[in-house]
Amino acid sequence: MYHAKITKLERLTEKIVTINFNIRLQSYPGQFVMVNVPGYEEIPLSLSSPNSVTVKAVGETTERLVKSEEGMYVGIRGAFGNAFSPSKSALIVAGGIGIAPLKYLYDYLRKCNAKVSVIYGDRTSQNLFWIDKFDKITITTEDGTLGLKGTVIDALSLENLDEFEKIYVCGSEGMLRATYEFLKERDALDKAEFSLERFMRCGLGVCGSCVVENGLRVCTDGPVFKASDLTW
Repeated sequence: MYHAKITKLERLTEKIVTINFNIRLQSYPGQFVMVNVPGYEEIPLSLSSPNSVTVKAVGETTERLVKSEEGMYVGIRGAFGNAFSPSKSALIVAGGIGIAPLKYLYDYLRKCNAKVSVIYGDRTSQNLFWIDKFDKITITTEDGTLGLKGTVIDALSLENLDEFEKIYVCGSEGMLRATYEFLKERDALDKAEFSLERFMRCGLGVCGSCVVENGLRVCTDGPVFKASDLTW
């Protein structure tokens, strides 16, 4: 385990913050770390860069992280899990906090001179962040406060999927399943990769807390899965 010092906090929304550490983890986009906050439980978090995680306050531990201070220390194990595979022409589809690991992927692909388009959506514009960090982006909001009124599926329906070598997806369970069904209807599952989120205790494939419907473990067989390997 690394004892990592928080060196910088970037407050993105009322409930979301990017936490930068004084260590740069040997990692690839899509991998995750187990973060141990003193006095709280250890939780899995996707990396948003080699030295940061981007956290949304949804429980006691994440709320403590969102309210953390520079100079505070946390324990970090990892990086763990499968990463996204590279491509030269990519479509990134993100819902809500799902943009976090996909931002890491975007930066990686652009450094490799890949062509990358981004679809990013949430319920309202107040929940969106980093929208100025992407060269080519389509924004969707369900309430119509920014970009296309609707969901990421509405934006996906306007894309020519044949133009992309890979499609990368991360978001809520409902968003993932809706995207899966859409890509299945378009016969595009073979080029898609999905990042899944599950509760984890160990991160090593031992405890079985993150097993999905087909028996695969999110921590070791994922968190990034080929869409064709999922049984939705």
